[in-house]
Amino acid sequence: MDFEFVKEWLEKLGLESNLQELSLAISSLLVLIGCYLAYAIARWLIDHAIERLLQRAPERWYKSLVNSGLFKRCANLAPVVVIHSFIPVLFIDDFESWQSPLRIVVGIYLTWVITSILTALANVVSIAYDYTYKAREVPITGVIQVAKLILVLMAIIITIAIIMNKSPMYLLSGFGAMTAILMVVFRDTLMGFVAGVQLATNRMVAIGDWIELPDHGVDGTVQEVGLISVKIENWDKTIVYLPTYVLIHESFKNWQGMVNTGGRRMRRSLMIDLDSSKLLSDEQLEELATKYFDQSVDDWLEKNELDKPVSNLTAFRVFTDNYLRNHKQVRDDLTLMARLMQPTAAGLPLEIYAFCKQTEWMKYEAVQSSIVEYLYSVMPDFGLKNYQYLNNNHAFSQSEESAYCQYKPEP
Repeated sequence: MDFEFVKEWLEKLGLESNLQELSLAISSLLVLIGCYLAYAIARWLIDHAIERLLQRAPERWYKSLVNSGLFKRCANLAPVVVIHSFIPVLFIDDFESWQSPLRIVVGIYLTWVITSILTALANVVSIAYDYTYKAREVPITGVIQVAKLILVLMAIIITIAIIMNKSPMYLLSGFGAMTAILMVVFRDTLMGFVAGVQLATNRMVAIGDWIELPDHGVDGTVQEVGLISVKIENWDKTIVYLPTYVLIHESFKNWQGMVNTGGRRMRRSLMIDLDSSKLLSDEQLEELATKYFDQSVDDWLEKNELDKPVSNLTAFRVFTDNYLRNHKQVRDDLTLMARLMQPTAAGLPLEIYAFCKQTEWMKYEAVQSSIVEYLYSVMPDFGLKNYQYLNNNHAFSQSEESAYCQYKPEP
């Protein structure tokens, strides 16, 4: 196909001055219109034909192929084919020297179109992988980002090679001397990539894990594991972007083991006034055994391997242990005990050490609080008092304050 009809049409109109330039301009405009039509037809086919065919495909592949924009980017190839086909037709005679620069421009455009298609293909892999059960445990966001970075670097090298009319291998041979500079420029990227591979390989952290790094103000769930940074949403809804390599070079606490086990540790201390401790009489012991243990004194003593006389501290400790073991929200297959700790200036701590079945924060706190509240409420029946300073204006001495903080409940 040629554009001689354009010249003939211009001659009929009497526009013979600057005929070649005017003919080239009109012909180029027609080619551009043809490029737009080719692009529009390609997009129409993609929107109405390919997407309808994919609607019957599994959701995983439909969303990955459509949402990634792969086919829509393929439509950009149509204008390239049209322009490349008409360059030798349009630019002839006096304009033949224009063919080489235009081919360079088309080659550069084609390079970046193909690069965009390949990056979209990487998005397809990423979206499809997110539907697998391994996506949470082994995120590949960092790997996908590295692949895109490599594609862009290759596109830059090919673009320079096209402009210089040299082989890409010629340019790559000169990059050996620039290795040191590249290591400095892409230091964080390379360290992040290595850290991301180690995190994924060793399954140290995954999306949705609750991690804690107090030195960096991190205490929340992992939202994204990227090439350079890890996105974490704290419990106060603040967002922290932490360099990926920090998780390799520094220690951090991953609470996911607690979630997977299905038991969250409870460790609370009831502060008992030592002055309220005493030995129980037979009548008092009989009353407690009947009321709280539903047993006779002899059976209760035999079951717990105890001998008379029994103190109210012992009875309350055994009752607390028995209460925890029979609580519906306490795991009896994990560590469970009620123990008396070293006496302090703030009283005698009776520590509850057990695991709650509820790992969700609010439900866990509700169960833990109800246990402590109940134990404090029944403590007087055993003749015990909780310890507290009677004088509100009493100042803690340094030793008292440190002793109190030692057994202060966890936040």
